[in-house]
Amino acid sequence: MVQWNVAAVAAYQKTCSISRTFLHPLRSRPQARHYPTAGQSAVNGPIYNRTQKSLQVHVKEQMSKEMPKDLGILPGTLIMPTGAKKPSFLLETRLRWNLEMRRLRTRFEDFRGILTYKFGIKGKPYPKFARRRIAPTATALHRQMCTAFVENDIATLSSICTEGLLASFKARIALRPRSEIHRWTLHKYTHSPRIVSNRAGLLTKGAAIRQAIVRIRSIQSLTKFVRGRPGEKDIVINGTGEKKEMDEYFVLQRRIWKEKEEPWMVWGTTQESSIDNVSR
Repeated sequence: MVQWNVAAVAAYQKTCSISRTFLHPLRSRPQARHYPTAGQSAVNGPIYNRTQKSLQVHVKEQMSKEMPKDLGILPGTLIMPTGAKKPSFLLETRLRWNLEMRRLRTRFEDFRGILTYKFGIKGKPYPKFARRRIAPTATALHRQMCTAFVENDIATLSSICTEGLLASFKARIALRPRSEIHRWTLHKYTHSPRIVSNRAGLLTKGAAIRQAIVRIRSIQSLTKFVRGRPGEKDIVINGTGEKKEMDEYFVLQRRIWKEKEEPWMVWGTTQESSIDNVSR
């Protein structure tokens, strides 16, 4: 049976220094003003890159009446490298073999964790697998989140985002000039959204977590305007509004808490697993 407690999750996160990334779409290279790369989000100004909470904080939260919702990327999560990052069977046979074996083990563990989540926490009615609904749910939440952010809709963000991501959004909205208007546009999906990770496990008695990562590839744009005077048109800020091809690993999670399954929420985005970490 797959089981983690909050302290164990936090300890894993601390040693691996996993971070959450959530960015704005117009990134071409890492600089002081960040724009997005693969695995980073769509509309959010400067980079959001937060190390997971410390063990002490998680233990303290575990002792409280309410289990924290923001537990980070679950231990053992594998997002297969793609393209040039994936070792070649011909040139790096041993490394690629180890990677494929790790993928098989991880998929088996993931399936076992999902079974535990479904049958090992609460009685009937059991939670549904609903795997086919994960990708559509991810794209719907992605659009809802990006739209709410550019419209300064804190209420919507509070209902669909975990604590850490919500705090980031609130801070950015507070810093946004009142004279600016942002408009986010999703022009099209370049590929069908695809589930790259689907995991679950026990946290404590009567509590469990399920986490899914969906790869979303699309063309987006973010246009910024300076609000015009009464009777005048808003002025487009130069350098904004350009279409960008985005490749994001969008992280969703939901909990069973007090034998009640909660809705999916957005944790943020992450990146492909590095070969160095996978081959350890």
